[in-house]
Amino acid sequence: MKTSFSIFFVLIFITVFSQKFELKDSILIENKTIKSIDTDLNNSIYLISDTKIEKIFQSEKSKVVNLKNVITSVDIGNPLRTYIYSNFNQLAVLDENLNPIQDIIQLKSTDFIPTALKVVDNQFCWFYDIIGNKIIYFNYQLQKPILNSKQIYLKNNDQSIEEIHIHKNLVYLKGQKIIYVYDDYGNFKSNFELDFDGSPYYFYKDVIFYIKDNKLISKNITDKTTSTFIDLKNVKSMAFNELNLYTFDGSKMHIYNILK
Repeated sequence: MKTSFSIFFVLIFITVFSQKFELKDSILIENKTIKSIDTDLNNSIYLISDTKIEKIFQSEKSKVVNLKNVITSVDIGNPLRTYIYSNFNQLAVLDENLNPIQDIIQLKSTDFIPTALKVVDNQFCWFYDIIGNKIIYFNYQLQKPILNSKQIYLKNNDQSIEEIHIHKNLVYLKGQKIIYVYDDYGNFKSNFELDFDGSPYYFYKDVIFYIKDNKLISKNITDKTTSTFIDLKNVKSMAFNELNLYTFDGSKMHIYNILK
């Protein structure tokens, strides 16, 4: 159940994000159905629409997959595995070329409805059950819940949990205004308020990046410190890896080098 990260990548992350961002390129996105973007450690780019995902490889070749269901979330923390959660009940597991590794997994039960889901590995995931207002650690291969948290006390008019992020041994639940922190046994640890609401954001390891007053800001989810970076306007979605920041304004994708 415990998640760990390479010391090497942690050190790179600390060094990289103490530096600056420099605009490298802007690319016109002709597909007007794109809703969000993402990237992975191999510097591939993912263009995500309601039902389709296009992967642009470093070689600039691309591949499109149509899920034929509304995509809820895309998880590419492992560049060799892409997990696509759609329709709030279907999990597709794809390889690095977006080929199915197994049949689509159905998460169906009268006991729960998973609205936010985060895959841990090739067997387990965490999800937020909107029926019980709790998080469940779940073996999605065996369709078996392993543990449940107690009911979550949602604060400051939060209506539900919209995303789950995992860092080291902690599970972070993002509501609309609050991040709720749990350990990997489903025990509540703490919560803290967000100073933005409704703007684009992106979790990366121990940081959440977001836009406020047209500026890129980071908040360390461990020690709660914040840093302010470059001016960014009209951002609808953004993504990070070790080398680049990508932003999408609805018609163009802007690529920023992270200067060392």
